[in-house]
Amino acid sequence: MKSTNILNLSILLLSAGLLLSSCAAKQAKQLLQHKNALSAISNDKNASPQKKLDVLMSNMVTMMHEGMRITNPKKGVGYVSKFGKENNTSINQIISEVGAWQKNMSTAEQLAFGAQMLRKPYTKDALELIPKFVRKYKQIAFVSKTVGNLKSSVLGSGGGLLEKGLKGLGL
Repeated sequence: MKSTNILNLSILLLSAGLLLSSCAAKQAKQLLQHKNALSAISNDKNASPQKKLDVLMSNMVTMMHEGMRITNPKKGVGYVSKFGKENNTSINQIISEVGAWQKNMSTAEQLAFGAQMLRKPYTKDALELIPKFVRKYKQIAFVSKTVGNLKSSVLGSGGGLLEKGLKGLGL
């Protein structure tokens, strides 16, 4: 009887250990994919600012979804913090390049850019996720700094256009 209980407990502990290690391995793989994508695009001299913005926003939205799925607050903070630490340089470089590109746009070009942003697959997700993500991870300096930079430098006047346009479309 005791040996059966010990065997069951051992199997349960082994299963729990494998499950936890597989989650950690999955998160490590996700972080590596984000790092590789953001590093590659930020260092690509031939990529347009629009392409860099698309890769940045796609990775940010994916990371926010991943972070929101983590139920353990300590593990979630660790995941988001590690993402920020590993990608801060690439993200800041992309935001800077896109911001400089937008500053050279005329008003008509900015409006066209805002309209084009409405059609991007990540736009609706980003606008819905950002407030929830910031509420959940507001204690991480990377989150508030990066989201603030995205809103002001990258989305600029287009950010307001995006929100108004999505509301007008009932999204």
